[in-house]
Amino acid sequence: MRVLFVATTLCLLAGSMPAMAVNVDFSGTVVAGCTLSASTNGTLGLNYTSGTTLGSEEAGGAPGSITILSIGATTLTVGAPTRTNQPAGYVSAGEAIEVRYQGASGLSSVSQAYTTSQTTRSLGTIAASVLTIHNRITNPNGFPDGAYTTRTVVTCAP
Repeated sequence: MRVLFVATTLCLLAGSMPAMAVNVDFSGTVVAGCTLSASTNGTLGLNYTSGTTLGSEEAGGAPGSITILSIGATTLTVGAPTRTNQPAGYVSAGEAIEVRYQGASGLSSVSQAYTTSQTTRSLGTIAASVLTIHNRITNPNGFPDGAYTTRTVVTCAP
């Protein structure tokens, strides 16, 4: 009988106790940032009709590309292109070195016609998206035989 009384008392007490609850919170901080990856160098081809344009959109040329991932408010900067290599005898007087670019997917609103200047664009959060980049050199003096290289520096930062 005592066992029954103790068991009954415990059941009654358990039934009258409030339910226990515990909060499990999760927190995190999103920091604006940008990642540049999977870059591909371009190729310059000569316009054989005029002989005065060497560019990635000419026969034998190919664009460069880079994949951009942006989180939060960031700024994409495409630097003014520079010529970093040319053969002996190249006359640079009168030349124009230009860059143009076009984005795809999350960068589809990013587009720039050929320019000799640095440009910047504000970005928001975008999934990994490709930016296609073209370079060209126009020179009324033409291009002697040899290797030419241009460089465009792309940066992305909060």
